[in-house]
Amino acid sequence: MTIDYSIVLNLHNEAPYLKRTLQSLAQAANFARSKGLMSELILVLDSADAATRMWVEKADYSDFDAHKIIEVNNRSLGLSRNDGIAAASGEYITTADGDDLISYNFFVNLYETLVEQGKSTIVCPEHVYSFGDRNYWAQFSSTEDVTNIMLFGANPYVSRVGFHRSLFEQVQFIDARGGMKAFEDWHFNCEAVAAGYRFDVAKNTILFYRQRRNSIMTSSQGRVIPFSNFYMPTVYTRICKEEYKKINGKSWFDNLDSNKLRHDILNSSIMLELIAAANYIEPRIEFNQLKYINMGFSKGGPLAAGGAYYEAVHGLDDDQFTDVVLFPFVSRGGGEKYILDVVKALLKLDPTKRILMLSGEKYSEHALDMLPEQCVFIDLYEICSRWQLNDINFITLRIIQAVASTSMLHIKACPYAFSFFERYSAELTNQAVFYYFCESVFSVHGVGVTDGSGLYFISEFSPKLSHIVSDQQASIRYAQQRLELDGLQLASLYAKCDTPLHPDSLAPFIPRKRLLWASRLDYQKRPELIALIATGLLDYDPDISLDVYGTSVFIENRAQLVDLPNVNYRGGFKRYADLNPGSYDALVYTSRFDGLPNILLESMAEGLLVMAPDVGGISEIVERDRTGLLIENDFDDATMANAYLEAIKKLYDNSIDIDRLRQNALSLILERHSEEAYMAHVKEIFHLADGQHA
Repeated sequence: MTIDYSIVLNLHNEAPYLKRTLQSLAQAANFARSKGLMSELILVLDSADAATRMWVEKADYSDFDAHKIIEVNNRSLGLSRNDGIAAASGEYITTADGDDLISYNFFVNLYETLVEQGKSTIVCPEHVYSFGDRNYWAQFSSTEDVTNIMLFGANPYVSRVGFHRSLFEQVQFIDARGGMKAFEDWHFNCEAVAAGYRFDVAKNTILFYRQRRNSIMTSSQGRVIPFSNFYMPTVYTRICKEEYKKINGKSWFDNLDSNKLRHDILNSSIMLELIAAANYIEPRIEFNQLKYINMGFSKGGPLAAGGAYYEAVHGLDDDQFTDVVLFPFVSRGGGEKYILDVVKALLKLDPTKRILMLSGEKYSEHALDMLPEQCVFIDLYEICSRWQLNDINFITLRIIQAVASTSMLHIKACPYAFSFFERYSAELTNQAVFYYFCESVFSVHGVGVTDGSGLYFISEFSPKLSHIVSDQQASIRYAQQRLELDGLQLASLYAKCDTPLHPDSLAPFIPRKRLLWASRLDYQKRPELIALIATGLLDYDPDISLDVYGTSVFIENRAQLVDLPNVNYRGGFKRYADLNPGSYDALVYTSRFDGLPNILLESMAEGLLVMAPDVGGISEIVERDRTGLLIENDFDDATMANAYLEAIKKLYDNSIDIDRLRQNALSLILERHSEEAYMAHVKEIFHLADGQHA
């Protein structure tokens, strides 16, 4: 006996529904038999409960031309489907679930469509009528109407599909359990498309999909499908190239009319007949209900995620990156520069490394000239903000899985990286380095209150981290005092700072009555102290001027500086050398919270005296009365401004040995922040050696 098609029915605990399910399958099988088609029913009991097993044992299968009962213990729908397909005898296969019904013409129309379209086509029903706990109607379309780009962000097909058995030699279902994984059918569809298959629909067929409160679909909300070859850059861009050209910047589906669909269904004699036949078996399937329930289209699904992913990966090949940096943006200073120096050191130690840099926050102009040639930069914020910004974390996940699945992640504290880890860290197998510089501190009625977002990140995701690296020791101690960090490598990697000077060759200090303030003009850097300090200087010595360099929101308040005769606002700066530090007497550095600011190192490396507040790790470079003037921190602005004034007075009243402080500072830079010291520490932290592959 030649079997035309095999029905693979997966069962677990569906005993209350099986009588109706089997009657529906039998109804469709009998109709197919009248058309000369021979059927086989494969019942796959996966760790089935006693009630389901008992029902299967006593059921009548005479409406099918053959049947088999298989018992497995996969506890996995995908693996059990594979077992059923492997045992099937039919030339064509169709999947089935234990609680759904189908229209009586399902097998006939499915079979005819498969034969007509050929072995490279997978066929699903044209309509899905969801009933039970949730009611809706959806019309499904072929690959050409849906677009494969949509498959990135949603499954535009259903789990009930038919295909030639040769497909099983290339594509099989996977076990979609563990972590956030789900949707083995969606993954199967992605793999099939990646292998060159297309989808079509069997016209005028209906899947009656029972919605249960404890269904797999309900419990899978918020999960993602396991990684598929479909997401590989060369595969995805090849498959979606022409579709992307059509949808980019356009509304792809303008003519979807749910009211027209409702009208067509309600006035179709074929639909009435099919629904009435199903209603005879399951009264919850009601024709009149179609007047009220939501109606939609599979081709009306989301395209934004797939379009953004296409743009993100279209310039990539499938070669794997060794390291991925998650940045908010690429700026010239702060933590970004620090991590870029680490990246450059890693490349120097291992030139075979490939670095991928992903930025996820708004920034007007990235400092791309700071990136090494071996780095590939993708501005995900810019891409996703033109499509749908909410997709940025999912796209980040798929990029890492596609081209950096075994890479080391380098994480800069920022909302982008934090939200990505919150959402998808369970899907990552990568080692991760968290660069922990400082916590934000806010003054509330004169009391400092710490934000603690970095510490929270370490606390929540320490199992996913391999390293915590800081530019000073204070932040590491802060974390150790509050968290158990056993198993993590904790490292204070002092930033690199080159200098051509030597302590013995420093020119003697000659006062010029010019002071320098240079930093970011934002809340952290406490720029409101500038006006207070300058006002005090007018009383002390009006000839002392203060040049201010920096950009940020403080520009809006420049008027209060312009009105002060001893303050000169000089705008922004790209390089420290552009500030001509040799023309100043000292750097006046203000800040509410900090790690170990790079500008302090650069100033000392140029022989410039530094005065700075005792916050974060600053005291590790500005040692009180040894390498600079350390200001006792206070949250009261007037008190703090007065402390700076007292320090400035010491510059000009000969009460301190300024040259000794400058020489000691330069000695510390040469000893601890030299290229040699820096590279040695990077080797130790990342277990690398010169020229050796990691």
